[in-house]
Amino acid sequence: MNLDNINKLNTREWAMFNGNSKSAQNRAKLLAKHGGRWEQRGRHWFWNSMVNINIQFFHRKETDRQKPRKIYIFTDKEGIKYITDNFERFCTEHNLNSSAMWEVSSGKRKQFKGFVVESLGSEEKPKKP
Repeated sequence: MNLDNINKLNTREWAMFNGNSKSAQNRAKLLAKHGGRWEQRGRHWFWNSMVNINIQFFHRKETDRQKPRKIYIFTDKEGIKYITDNFERFCTEHNLNSSAMWEVSSGKRKQFKGFVVESLGSEEKPKKP
């Protein structure tokens, strides 16, 4: 068994730990022999040996600043206005389809579930001298 192929999808080793009726037993045997831990991501299990962990930190350069975020104003059917800079999170919290709300924002739709969106452009951050 090649330990490098355990986390490669659709290899013989990966299928041994994910795709058959004895996969739970096989995972327990591997832990007893080699240590580490199993992590479930979705339906599949991935082995983390905890031996070869390479942590790399990437620091932003001064030139790689984040883009200024757009500000969105959502107005519901009762006239209450919500101001946010995170479009997706707002849609999730209010049970709105984000694709439909993007269509409202771009003008393809007039409203969705009583919500109307307008974009104020981007939030201007003060530049360092």
